[in-house]
Amino acid sequence: QRFTLLCLSTMTTTRPRKNLLLLSVAALALLSTTPLLTYAQDAATAATTADIVEDDVTDLGDVIGDAMGDITEGLDEEVVDLDDAAAASVEESSESEEVTAVDATATADETTTTAESTAEATAESKTDEQTQAQAEEEQATPPPAQTGPFIDLFGEVLLSLEMVDETHAQVHQHYTNEVLSGKKVVGLYFSADWCGPCRQFTPDLVNFYDKMNARRGKKDEFEIIWVSRCRDVDSFGQYFTHMKWLALPPQEAMGQRGQYLGEKFKVKSIPTLVLLDEIGNVITLDGRNKIP
Repeated sequence: QRFTLLCLSTMTTTRPRKNLLLLSVAALALLSTTPLLTYAQDAATAATTADIVEDDVTDLGDVIGDAMGDITEGLDEEVVDLDDAAAASVEESSESEEVTAVDATATADETTTTAESTAEATAESKTDEQTQAQAEEEQATPPPAQTGPFIDLFGEVLLSLEMVDETHAQVHQHYTNEVLSGKKVVGLYFSADWCGPCRQFTPDLVNFYDKMNARRGKKDEFEIIWVSRCRDVDSFGQYFTHMKWLALPPQEAMGQRGQYLGEKFKVKSIPTLVLLDEIGNVITLDGRNKIP
C-alpha cells in the first residue's frame, strides 16, 4: 500500500508517459497486495474463531470436569454403599451361621438328653422287670419249712440290698436259716435315719463288719441284722443304702416283731448293738461300746 501511494504521488510530478507507466506499476502492486490482505483477514478471522473455539472448549472442559466430579462422587457414594451392603451381608451371614450353629448345638444337646433319658428309662424298665420276675419266681416256689431260735426271733425272711448303680438299688429276700447258716456271731442293730448318733456310728460299724469278715480262717462268720426304727418305708430304703448287712422287713421292724425284740433285749436308746452267738444266746447287750 505504501508503494502504491508512492507511485500515485510521483505521477503528479512526472511526465504523462511516465505517469502511465507508473500507474500500471501501481495497479499491479495493488493487485498483488489484495491476496495478502485477504489472507491476513482470513488469518485474523481464523484466530478469532480459534479463540472462540478455545473458549468453547474451555467451557466444555469445565462442564465435563464438573460432570465427571459429580459422577465420581456418585460412584464413590455407590462404592461406599456397596461396601456397607457387603459388610451388612457378611454380618447377617455370620449371624445366620451363628444361629444355625446354636440351633445345631441345641438339637445335638436335645438328642443327647433324649438318648440318655431313653437309656435310663430302659435300664429302669429292665430292673423293674427283673425284680418282678424274681418276685414271681419266689412266690411260685413254696418256702421251705424253717425252725430254730433265729426263726423265732427274726421270722422266716430277711432282706439284703444290692446297689445297681449310684442311684438305683435292688432288694433281695433270703430265708433266715439259709442266710444265717455258718454264722458264729449275729448282731442286732437298732438304729434310725433321724437319729444323729446313729448316723455317726453306722460308718464305724461298717468298718468293724468288714474287718471281722476279712479275718483269716474266720471269713464271713459275722453277720448283723438291722432292726429299723425309721418312721416310714422310704426312709428305711434310703438309710439301708449305707449298710452292708441284713435287715428285718420294714413292716416287721416297725411292727410287733420290732417291738418284741426291743423289749426282749432291753433297748432303751439308739443306736444299740446286741451280739448273739450261733444259737441265739446273748453275748452282750452293749456291743456299741465293745467296737474298737
